[in-house]
Amino acid sequence: MGANSAHFGTDIKPSDEMVILTEEIISQMHTHASSTYPEECCGLLLGNFENQSKTKRVIEARRMGNVFPKEERYHRYTIDPKEFLVAEEDAESRGLEVVGIYHSHPNAPARPSKFDTDFAWPTLSYVIMEVANSKLVETRSWLLKEDRSEFAPEALITGGNKVVE
Repeated sequence: MGANSAHFGTDIKPSDEMVILTEEIISQMHTHASSTYPEECCGLLLGNFENQSKTKRVIEARRMGNVFPKEERYHRYTIDPKEFLVAEEDAESRGLEVVGIYHSHPNAPARPSKFDTDFAWPTLSYVIMEVANSKLVETRSWLLKEDRSEFAPEALITGGNKVVE
């Protein structure tokens, strides 16, 4: 990865699911996360499901506003439902779907929190970026299990390279 490169951990075992993004999309997400620090950023990953929904190919990362109360945005995000609907309708008009959600964790690991688990949807990829002092530390992707009990790591692939093992 380039100047916005992150450390990608290998202490987790991914599921057979994967999300594929371009270097440009990853860079846009990293810039968004750094620019909103110390608040969480959030956005949608638009693209297509492939391989019986086990693979998500991301075509676009769409920034969304964090509408959680300002005093809690350092560790919480909420996407405005109306903004989500507009983005979803736009994606559908172009033959795309919402395949994932990305957000940052300022000064916290790139792992799902209890809040993330409580409000996530199975099937979608959740790309989480750890940011410290406006600098990207780590990026990981996660998938909520169908029983909603916990997240499983998901392979994150960019530029033909697997960046999470």
